[in-house]
Amino acid sequence: MFKDIKKKAEEKASEVKEATKNVTDKVTDKAKNIGSGAAEITTSAVQNVAGVANNARKKAKNAVDSVIITMATKIIIKSMKSAGNKGTSYIYDDQKYEKLVGRTWEMLPLPIRLMGKDTIAYDKTMFTLRKVVFGKDKDEPKIDKQDEGIIKNTIRGMFK
Repeated sequence: MFKDIKKKAEEKASEVKEATKNVTDKVTDKAKNIGSGAAEITTSAVQNVAGVANNARKKAKNAVDSVIITMATKIIIKSMKSAGNKGTSYIYDDQKYEKLVGRTWEMLPLPIRLMGKDTIAYDKTMFTLRKVVFGKDKDEPKIDKQDEGIIKNTIRGMFK
């Protein structure tokens, strides 16, 4: 009789052990599925946020109207005229010219500065303008009407 009870207890223990293993396996599988589902959701959310940020940047870039671009152009022309008045030693000294570029950036209208220098390639554009505008004026670097036209077209190009 004790042998039968012991045998039945062992059978029940084995059944409980197997049921526990099945439940554990199911829980583990569900957790894995939830984990990979959460990873997919997170990845998707990050991609959506990046897309929204990129669209916002594009909209901000397109929203800069002609009045703001005109103001920025006038500021840059004035700044470059100032650099020209200081002579070629000032213009072609990268550190001095970089300071001029930085000060000019700080004077630009806020909507342009909010877009960020990298977005509109401001530094690169200013150094390119230095070469184009002052490159032909070795003796006396001045900004003439033709140079102003080049500057205006270049600045407009930054916002296309």
